Amino acid sequence: MGELARKKIIIPLSKCLPGMVLLQPIVDEKTGAILLPRGGKLTEKSIKKVHHFQHTQVWVDINTEEKIWQTDETIVEYYKDYATTLKRIIEGENKVGEALNIEDLKNLAQYMIKNFKDDFNLLACVNLVTQLQEDCYTHSINVALLSLMMGRWRAYSEQRLEQLVLAGLLHDVGKIDLTIALKERDMDGSLRERLAYKRHPIFGYEKLAQFNELDNEVLKAVLTHHERCDGSGFPLSLREDKISDIAKIIGLADTYDELRQKEHIFNVIKELRSTQLRAFEVDLLLEFCNNIMNYYIGNHVLLSSGEIAEIYAIQPQSVYRPIVKVNDKLIDLYVQSQIDIVKVF
Repeated sequence: MGELARKKIIIPLSKCLPGMVLLQPIVDEKTGAILLPRGGKLTEKSIKKVHHFQHTQVWVDINTEEKIWQTDETIVEYYKDYATTLKRIIEGENKVGEALNIEDLKNLAQYMIKNFKDDFNLLACVNLVTQLQEDCYTHSINVALLSLMMGRWRAYSEQRLEQLVLAGLLHDVGKIDLTIALKERDMDGSLRERLAYKRHPIFGYEKLAQFNELDNEVLKAVLTHHERCDGSGFPLSLREDKISDIAKIIGLADTYDELRQKEHIFNVIKELRSTQLRAFEVDLLLEFCNNIMNYYIGNHVLLSSGEIAEIYAIQPQSVYRPIVKVNDKLIDLYVQSQIDIVKVF
């Protein structure tokens, strides 16, 4: 299978293990000096040499079967605390005489940027949606984290990353005053409720516009995160050229997280790739789907054949139908289309 069978993944240097092969050089941004060359096999010594770049994301070819996706329990506690903090900030605003504390929100955004530099931990926390009962606050934390990850892939500045995280945290603030049915997207409700739901981005924008401390980019993203590139979104039916990059990222993160509440990752990516190519910016959607699937290499899945398999390689032509390994046998799910992934462990 040649190139397809290689296990390629983008990870922080802190997760790199001896035996992995660099698919890009490690460069000192200050001096331009190449610290480790492309194609070099990592050793304990070389990893220590660049320890101060531990959060740098690099593409590597994995030549080891060791498990690299090990969630830091401290990070999980951070995640839970952040959801609690966001709830306190937002609900505090609804109390008589209290205003939304923008300084606390910005501090929360900075803590998230600082503590979630590792995409494995970030995704592991986002995936807790399958174990925890998600509410609008954990959903907003997830959207902020997923947006942060996409912003880093695009090498956004620290200021831009803060805008992304703030927009993610606040994107659904307009739903706080809606009924529980609306917050849970009960689209079988009355026409009045459905119309109210479609106006929640406007409610959120109007609620936040009174705070001069919030950047206009954040406000625009809150207003337009449900707009879609083909004009099918709401509340303004904008098209691609009228939607900001931040709003596009927030919209994709929002859609992904809502789908993840109901389906496993491979079905979610299939849904995005199959039905959402016109709704989202194509380059952004493909980058997201291709990159996020690489983090699942090495995970185990249950196949419709009843077999337990390991994700061996992700295929560009069909990222949601990978090559899997059952014992010593490789199965190409793109070719063996009668076999599906039914559960991800």
